[in-house]
Amino acid sequence: MAAQQIITALKNAIAPADVAAFWQDHVAPLRSAEPRGKITHITPASAHAVALTIKPNKAFAGFRAGQHITVSAAINGAWVARSYSPSALASGELQITVQQVPNGRFSHWAQTQASIGDWLKLSAPYGELAWPASTAPVIMLAAGSGITPFLSLLNEPLTRPTQLQYWVKTREHACHIDQLIALAAREPLFQFNLYCTESEQAPRLHAEHVVSASTTDKSPRPELMACGPAGFIACAEAIASAQGLPLQSEAFSLPVVISDATQLVNITLARSGKVVQVIAGEPLLPALEAQGITPASGCRRGICNTCACGKASGVSENIITQARHDGDSPGLKLCINSARSDLTLNV
Repeated sequence: MAAQQIITALKNAIAPADVAAFWQDHVAPLRSAEPRGKITHITPASAHAVALTIKPNKAFAGFRAGQHITVSAAINGAWVARSYSPSALASGELQITVQQVPNGRFSHWAQTQASIGDWLKLSAPYGELAWPASTAPVIMLAAGSGITPFLSLLNEPLTRPTQLQYWVKTREHACHIDQLIALAAREPLFQFNLYCTESEQAPRLHAEHVVSASTTDKSPRPELMACGPAGFIACAEAIASAQGLPLQSEAFSLPVVISDATQLVNITLARSGKVVQVIAGEPLLPALEAQGITPASGCRRGICNTCACGKASGVSENIITQARHDGDSPGLKLCINSARSDLTLNV
């Protein structure tokens, strides 16, 4: 046996790798081999959101502006994970904006319990939203917390005309509003419009917001980027299609699912042999959680792949595309798939 193998064997005999990793996370998380981050500042982002500034350890590989990471916090003795789009700060730290969500475990913790010095788990980055490869002008369409990937992109030097159209319920719901106003004041390539749908009865997204933003007939055709709830994204897609404009989009909520409450299907969990009943057509992740089963999850909208598991048998349906799949599947995303028959899952 080689010397290094002997040393490794002795170390494992003294403290197995998983035990050593556990204590390293608790005693010296900065030196953890897993991506971790320490909260260094907590500041208001709006009347309904907070910004957490996080110093990552060396195991965190970084991210591209517009991407997402899964951030996990220890809340009441359990890790709770949610997906956020971080912004890079000049200090080398990153910042996430956490919007208040009714009954949201992570957002409630961030608003009321998070403290400077708290350690968080950080995932590898994911997501495809990015500045277009072309040099065309960009029109950003954001609704609610859909502003966060655009904040990350706008944190980089602008090289093309860029307009941000931002919809919120009231001005008090607008995140980092002072930052955006200041950017518009100092950066000639940036224009910013805020629409308050409740307090000012501002119009919701329609084609005029895109057509009027294309200033003259001689202006290059813009590319669109949109982030918001599913209905907002559907509207943006219709406008882009009608205008013949390229669109990148991300929805932070799923389409409304119409399930048949009278049809129940059996879900067999292969690892435990347990069988539970869920409503056919209901997204599998919340359906399992309602049964006290908590698969690993992150973004909850089909991007991060954290909740993906093997499916041995049965008919599943993608709730976004309505595509059905019968039989074996190595990576069924529980958050965006439902059961249309009895299923066997590797959970």
